Amino acid sequence: MAAAAACPGRRALRRAGVAVSLVLLALAGPGSAGATCTDAAADTGCATSPSDTTAAPATDPAADGKRELDLAADGKRELDLARRHLDEGERATDDASRRTSYEAAKRHADRAVELMPESADARFVQFGADGRIAQLRGIAVAALQLVKLNNQLDEVLRLDPNHANALAARGGMLMKLPRLFGGDTEKGVEYLERAVALDDTAIGKRLELAEAYHIVGREEDAKATAQSALATARKLDQPERIATCERFIVELEKTCDGCAVETIGR
Repeated sequence: MAAAAACPGRRALRRAGVAVSLVLLALAGPGSAGATCTDAAADTGCATSPSDTTAAPATDPAADGKRELDLAADGKRELDLARRHLDEGERATDDASRRTSYEAAKRHADRAVELMPESADARFVQFGADGRIAQLRGIAVAALQLVKLNNQLDEVLRLDPNHANALAARGGMLMKLPRLFGGDTEKGVEYLERAVALDDTAIGKRLELAEAYHIVGREEDAKATAQSALATARKLDQPERIATCERFIVELEKTCDGCAVETIGR
């Protein structure tokens, strides 16, 4: 995907739309206690109170354990399907196909979160699918999701403070947003540095960090990090990623001081 360089001010909201999400609402169960029967009404079928002599059914620890294992297995399957559809959307060449794939990814990610509410990975994939859908719906929709985006990333990082992808997403957002919308390039660089440090095979994250260094004027760091991304892609023998890194390095040389590099290839 070839693209020209653009300054952050013109691209901030559009780039923020890449990482926008809707938070899945937790469903609370009923909390009020039921009424009990009087002696006169007991034979009418009214429910008895916990103090009645009828014992509650005994629980089966083995059955409960098997049920938990089944739910976890179902959750992992849903997460795998969500990731697969998200990847399909990234490879699609038209918006209609992208939308179909992202919506399928969202359905499976929502189900994965329902089954595994404490899974940072499930919540991050849900975040990614919702963000891509918002991006396809336009800049205005994406901009309206910024608060929810922050909340979603907060939840992922609460569950896993060292979630490299969530750290990179937070860093990228801080780099690209204007200060009016919460942007902070210094903190953005810190988040991206943490993300790269946690991911030895990171390629896209390294390119994003290189871009961040360029935005804040650390040109030597930007060039070295871009070369590190290229070396990693070559080590992993990934031709498409190698081509992306080589294109990024060329574009980096041509990009204006303080401006973002359009093509990174996440």
